[in-house]
Amino acid sequence: MTRPWITLTLGTVAVAALVGVVAWRASAPEPPSHPVERRADDDARTVLRLIADESSRWMPEGLGDVHLGMTLAALRARRPRLQPGRGARPGALLWDETLDSGARLVTEFGARAQVLVRVQVLSRLDDPAGLGAHFAALRARFGEPTGFWDCPEAADASPIRRITWRGARTTLTEAVLVHAGGASVTLVVAANEDVARALTASACTPVTAETLGRWPIARVLRGERIDVTEVRSTR
Repeated sequence: MTRPWITLTLGTVAVAALVGVVAWRASAPEPPSHPVERRADDDARTVLRLIADESSRWMPEGLGDVHLGMTLAALRARRPRLQPGRGARPGALLWDETLDSGARLVTEFGARAQVLVRVQVLSRLDDPAGLGAHFAALRARFGEPTGFWDCPEAADASPIRRITWRGARTTLTEAVLVHAGGASVTLVVAANEDVARALTASACTPVTAETLGRWPIARVLRGERIDVTEVRSTR
């Protein structure tokens, strides 16, 4: 069954700047370079490899061919069902795909360099009771979360809880919106700096032991609606 889902965006992705520079240098004619410049290029490529490796480990099952920093052309070659998306922010491109599970894969690219800077997997549950098994699967795969955050209601956003697994350079975020019709769940892979910036922009605060059991519930759904089929398991 398909029902509206509320998008849970996380903001801009700074990794695009580094990726764009390396992509431009790789495509430009190679002039004679100073040893310091060569070391800088090598360091940048090393960082991009580390970002690619770490972000690929955060991806849900079935998305092992996706990682931050890859080009749009490379992703389209690996995932031919990708289609142009809608609602991209200025300077960005969205491409999305409906997965076999019914979840929605949304990928964001920098418009200039056309490299992948953010991945979102959108799913929903008719019964929030299914969240327990969902979280258990995430813990089994990624370990204990590094943070729990409550983000208050705003004019354009419903109250949500975000759970983060922070790595050395990238973070996996689980954004959960509980409402009368069930629960909307988003897994997001992005650079650490951008996740931190998004938590600040949404006025999110750390969940304490006293508030951990008081899950925020949206009484009014706010934000952009996207149709997403019910998904019983997304890991």
